[in-house]
Amino acid sequence: MLSDLTPLIPNRSLTAEEIRHAAGELLDSSVSSENKTSFLRTWAQRGETAAELAACAEAFLPQAIDPGIRGTWNGRALLDCCGTGGGGLNILNISTGLMFILSALDIPVVKHGNRGITKKSGSADVLEAFGIRIDLMPEQVTRCLEEVGCVFLFAPAYHPTFAAIAPVRRALAAEGQRTAFNLLGPLLNPARPDARLVGVFKPEHVVLYAKALEQMNCPLFSVACGEDAASGRMLGEASANGTTLLSGTLRHAQGEPFERLERKTLPPQNIETLFVQNAEESAQRLVAILSREEQGLGREMLLINAAVAAWTHGPASSLEEGLAQSTEALDSGRALERLKRWQKFSSEAVR
Repeated sequence: MLSDLTPLIPNRSLTAEEIRHAAGELLDSSVSSENKTSFLRTWAQRGETAAELAACAEAFLPQAIDPGIRGTWNGRALLDCCGTGGGGLNILNISTGLMFILSALDIPVVKHGNRGITKKSGSADVLEAFGIRIDLMPEQVTRCLEEVGCVFLFAPAYHPTFAAIAPVRRALAAEGQRTAFNLLGPLLNPARPDARLVGVFKPEHVVLYAKALEQMNCPLFSVACGEDAASGRMLGEASANGTTLLSGTLRHAQGEPFERLERKTLPPQNIETLFVQNAEESAQRLVAILSREEQGLGREMLLINAAVAAWTHGPASSLEEGLAQSTEALDSGRALERLKRWQKFSSEAVR
């Protein structure tokens, strides 16, 4: 019972079995909202452990709709570039823009995402602004991967059982209280991709996520938390103009829990050049970058994050090689062609 578990949280971590029981009750509509609220608030205020997050994700994933793909695609690791969100900065949809560059590098991308909650433009919002359908059924997912090289899994459509917890999440958000669900998104991709690039906004979440992904036996992953050098603000992506804290399989192979990636654009640009008012502006800016019409910080952000993803996935043997590959994919027009291919697929999917 949640009411029995809640008093235990301040004093110790919950066991995997206790987490499984809690997950079942959180999605049970017969359990009171008061018990769910108290449990989630107490858990967040104490701070979720990596083992707890991994156990919770493993409990929720079997309840998700099966997208018909899992782990790999045509012998290559599927890659998700879903971040935690929660930073509140209304910047370009960097992780969504990555999909076009990465698919142009023949990295199959299956992005898990939602509408904007803490920002004006979430991944689902900007894809719709492109004219891309976010409501693909499982039988259309494989076709999209075959024809485009990337696909989007809209979280509410693939996790219908989460409707039972939605009112509680909204109520806690209204009082400014995050919950474990704000952290679980990147761990809940129902395709269980074998490669991940996870952007987080808090430095302490870098190792937290790395340990959670390790416990979930993800073969290839990087967790990135970037800081803008001029403003000191955290970006929730690898930074093109400052320090990025990285942890993942590549770093662990070197015996280090994390490393600091230093990169500076020349000349430095104000972080506010990344800000957008809505999903439509974000989509327009991303098209301008992919068309090589915009050459500023937004382009650099896309390229450095694509480089980390390519390095993590394997086509690039180093960050420098990943940057060269990503730059060529963008400048050659191949990334823009992937966007156009996806738009064409979406227009034909409705027929």
